[in-house]
Amino acid sequence: MNNLFWVAALALILNPLLWWLGRLLPGERWQFLAVLPWRKAATTGGESWEGINLTFYGLIIAMAGCGGVAIFWLLSAALGLAPLDLLLLTAVVLAGSVTASKLVALLVEGKKNTFTVAGGAAAGLYLLPTAVWLLDFPRLGLSGAEVIMPLLAALAVAYIVGEGLGRLACLSFGCCYGKPINEAGPLPTRLLAGFPVIYRGKNKKISYASGWEGKAVLPVQLLTTLIYVNVGLVAGYLFMEGRFAAAFAMAALTSLGWRVLAEFLRADYRGGGRGGLGLTAYQWLNLANIIFCLSLLWGLPAAGIGPAVSLAAGLTALWQPEILFFMFLLWLGLFFYFGVSRVTGARLEFYLHREKI
Repeated sequence: MNNLFWVAALALILNPLLWWLGRLLPGERWQFLAVLPWRKAATTGGESWEGINLTFYGLIIAMAGCGGVAIFWLLSAALGLAPLDLLLLTAVVLAGSVTASKLVALLVEGKKNTFTVAGGAAAGLYLLPTAVWLLDFPRLGLSGAEVIMPLLAALAVAYIVGEGLGRLACLSFGCCYGKPINEAGPLPTRLLAGFPVIYRGKNKKISYASGWEGKAVLPVQLLTTLIYVNVGLVAGYLFMEGRFAAAFAMAALTSLGWRVLAEFLRADYRGGGRGGLGLTAYQWLNLANIIFCLSLLWGLPAAGIGPAVSLAAGLTALWQPEILFFMFLLWLGLFFYFGVSRVTGARLEFYLHREKI
């Protein structure tokens, strides 16, 4: 069966599932995954415990992050990269991206416990060409410049699908939320009034930051999920057909362009710095990234690697002990980095069911 069949089949499976999750996750039940007892609460005479909340936000981010890395590894291995090359390249890019996701949010929004995907994406975009150029990959028989575009295409496809899935985490936590339907302006209201998102739960960010629990808002995160995943599938098809520059252009420019447009629909705090055009710092960052991507498309060789992309080779390379172990460690790291809530707490009480003793 050809590549188009598999892409179409994935689209038919994923879209109903993502739509269902988009309606489910804003509910109050889907913010906290578990609570770990940490220490006895001093204010209750030792009768209760303070707890650490583990969130669905962290679970979804960890799954989406590992999914994105798996896609990058699959496509890169399909080009001929060995497992050791994949581990080294991924470690360099991930370390910079995860660090930047927090650092950029701190610089723009002034908040220590906030993350921004925009910062992480920008770091990955700039780090990968540099890392590829420095590392080189002699096994492919190509120079650094020739291999950068195919690997950038693999990264762009992996990123847009990974972020699309990761935006479901925002629906769980209630962050990155849209403007109220009745305040969004005539065009967004006319197009999206029939598909609002309504958050439940006083611990969600939209509730404590804006007081909008139970209020119909624009479905920005769900739109991002559906746009990114579907564009990622099309870009993945182009990649598998060996059209690397087209795959990179579609995935990278769509994700960055939508980030600029989506800012006009969002209502959460986006930092105080704005330019003369009224754009947020994140919009300026993504416009700069668009210019960088266009310069890469103009300046890098766009030739394919070999006669075809071998997904069978990619799958074989993924099914290696060191790759699976790294994926497990990555999942744990992402889950505890993003999933341990720093802005909520819990109090637990334990008791016996006397009738069952």
